Amino acid sequence: MKAILFLLLAITAVHAGSCTADATGVILSEEGTNILLAMMFVVMVVAAAYIAGTALSNANYIVFAKDEAYHLAFSVLMLAAFSGIVLMSCGLGDMFYSSVFQNMGNLPTGCYAPDKGMNSTAICYAGAVQADAQKMAASYIKNNIGMIMDSTWAFSIQWPLMNTYTSSAGSYRKIIANQYDMVLNSFIIPALVSVSMQKLLLEFVTTSVIQWILPSAFILRIFIPTRQMGNILIALSLGLYVLVPFMYVFSFAMYDAVGTKEDCEKFALAACDPVVDNYDCGDADSAKETCTNPDSFWNVSRLLPVAFFLPNLTIAVLITFLGAVHKGLRVLG
Repeated sequence: MKAILFLLLAITAVHAGSCTADATGVILSEEGTNILLAMMFVVMVVAAAYIAGTALSNANYIVFAKDEAYHLAFSVLMLAAFSGIVLMSCGLGDMFYSSVFQNMGNLPTGCYAPDKGMNSTAICYAGAVQADAQKMAASYIKNNIGMIMDSTWAFSIQWPLMNTYTSSAGSYRKIIANQYDMVLNSFIIPALVSVSMQKLLLEFVTTSVIQWILPSAFILRIFIPTRQMGNILIALSLGLYVLVPFMYVFSFAMYDAVGTKEDCEKFALAACDPVVDNYDCGDADSAKETCTNPDSFWNVSRLLPVAFFLPNLTIAVLITFLGAVHKGLRVLG
């Protein structure tokens, strides 16, 4: 069984790179055996329907057999071509990705290396952003609790035989604690959850898309009621395996390339906050100190694009890609 599939994939497998080799290896494994068993089942159904239609002179059986034979042949061609499609897509994506990152130079995170693929680089960036968000969340929680505790500080003066006066000298710290709590719950925690989910998605794409979604797609495509679902899953496999890492590696790289100290100094007056930075932000020179504060509003704002805007952009592009590939597969068969 595996020998037959190897013959189907021989032409494209010769040119397989690392990205394509993964897809080819999975198709030749146990999941590929499941695809072949489903195809053999359809061959028997087609043969039985054609024999019954010829013997009984029933045109419905003959038309059914020819239709299924066409779709079976098309599925085999798609299976043989899938490695080639992935090879071309990965090759174009890697070429653009490598040329851009080589010209960008050394970025602070250091996730890019010439021998790394888009997926591993994107996962590295996601891990770096996640680590920064976790440190910031821990710091804001610590400052919030510290300010709440300090806000309860009070002193009393007692005049014998007269009266006692108590003053809550640290009550103003309650307002500062509320600011830490508001920024933490409105921005940092949602950003941390979003980045963590994106990292899980990238790890799933690396380990499970070709292994499970693609074989399921070819099995579903063989049967008439589930054929369109199979087409969608084929498009989803290609989109998740090639398009999503391509989008994410550039999205997360912006966290490095755009949010630098030099960029921060241009907007220091707007980003500086007397509470978080704990000093006067009245002039441009003193405001630039916010760029060295790991808890500054500038660092909070760096999380927001990679946590909310850029994932939505990736989803929009992926949906457009799925729609186009699905329509193409419907036209072809």
